[in-house]
Amino acid sequence: MLVATALLAQELEQVGTDYLVTRFMAPGNPLGTQVLRSNGVVATKVPFSPHNSGMNRVSGMSVPEQLAEVLSFYAASSQPCWINVVPGTATSLTTALVRAGFRPDNYSACLYAAPLPEMAAPSVAAAVAPDPRIEITHASAADLDTFLDTMNTGFATPVALLPNLRRNQHFWPTVSTWRLLLARIDGAPAGAAVLSIHARVGYLAAASTLPEFRRRGVQARLIDARIALAREHGCTMVSGQAEFGSGSQANQQRAGLAISHVKTIWTNSP
Repeated sequence: MLVATALLAQELEQVGTDYLVTRFMAPGNPLGTQVLRSNGVVATKVPFSPHNSGMNRVSGMSVPEQLAEVLSFYAASSQPCWINVVPGTATSLTTALVRAGFRPDNYSACLYAAPLPEMAAPSVAAAVAPDPRIEITHASAADLDTFLDTMNTGFATPVALLPNLRRNQHFWPTVSTWRLLLARIDGAPAGAAVLSIHARVGYLAAASTLPEFRRRGVQARLIDARIALAREHGCTMVSGQAEFGSGSQANQQRAGLAISHVKTIWTNSP
């Protein structure tokens, strides 16, 4: 396994940031996403959803001198932000964050595997043996609404919001570096996942399972399928992120990924 270093953490953070920028900057920019790029900092802002911690996120900040520009960027629309702080960041930055009214909000694990892990035995790769009826397929254009509804419902999105999300996410199949996978059990949609390809890194991006199909190994199968797909596309590393200590982190570790670092996410949200 490639040894985790500060440089590796920097590379993996950039992969995650690039994915999010692509996700929120759809053709025609229906979300009205604004992006600040300055001296290694990348900040995304979606004013119509000011309290979404994923949409209003700052990456790449390392010194306090970068804070004023970021604060001005979000103050222009009177909204808070969430700042990724990785291990090794100068304490002068966290001191500046405290003085500016920020506090730690949560912790996120970044995971990786290089070389790519082989598919583990079912008893190792999942907390429970995967249901043998799980079928993983590439989501076609005809499957798009089913794929998106499965993904968003798995994230506890209210049914009333699903049509809006379909409109905002209809471009997903057109992203040349993304691969959309749909899991079914006995023909019924059960889970969905995205693989995002970044040169040598296959990124295990968004993934969710419908509540009625949880604890049946759906995510374990979707992780294995994306690792296999990353291998087909010539990737030499896979990476993913998850809330620290979560089931998603555990699923990735069971599939052979290791933690490269745990970052703290700071916010000035009330």
